Amino acid sequence: MTDLSTLLLPDWAVPKSPRDETFLKQRVSIKTEWWRDEIGARHLPGRPPTEDALTRAQVGAPGDDVFTLLWRTLAWGSGSYLRLNARRLTSIAADVPRCEDLLTRAADLSRSDPASAFALLRPGNRNAIRYLGPSFFTKFLYFAGGGAPDHPCLILDRVVATRLRDECGWASLHRQGPWPVETYERYCGLLARWARETGRAPDEIELKLFNSFSVDRN
Repeated sequence: MTDLSTLLLPDWAVPKSPRDETFLKQRVSIKTEWWRDEIGARHLPGRPPTEDALTRAQVGAPGDDVFTLLWRTLAWGSGSYLRLNARRLTSIAADVPRCEDLLTRAADLSRSDPASAFALLRPGNRNAIRYLGPSFFTKFLYFAGGGAPDHPCLILDRVVATRLRDECGWASLHRQGPWPVETYERYCGLLARWARETGRAPDEIELKLFNSFSVDRN
């Protein structure tokens, strides 16, 4: 297991632009009609996204119910690629009250306890909600913070994991997951430390890791 206390954030991964400007620029085109039709066909609660594209700021707008937040998170995270989303919606429709309880508790825990929030949605080695795995439910946990820069839950997906493993020295991190709760807790702690050391927010570093490619590093 890699000793994360020895890892330093590479210079290329230190955010330079203002946080608000960076997040507004990360705009993802979505399949608005598909989400409206598929959510409506299953009579699911919450409001489907109505925009043709979403920024991080729009996804994490404070005050949304958990299903509205989840639909916007899934749409933003999927973009034009809708693989598995029909199955995700069907699995939720099979037991809406249970999913609402899980999502509500996970959202509450996300504001103070990343490990417990993660463990609730992935107990052991299975997903609590079928087809909603870590790469997507960590997005939900992140956006449940409503855009607060000190929110402790962060997005962990295969792109970020690959950057951390191949270019930041976390040699024991699996590139594609699914990751255990201990890994997520260590990940959030690592980015929180890097954020303190650089004077930035943890989610700025996550986004920089996601967006940075070798060709951009001079």
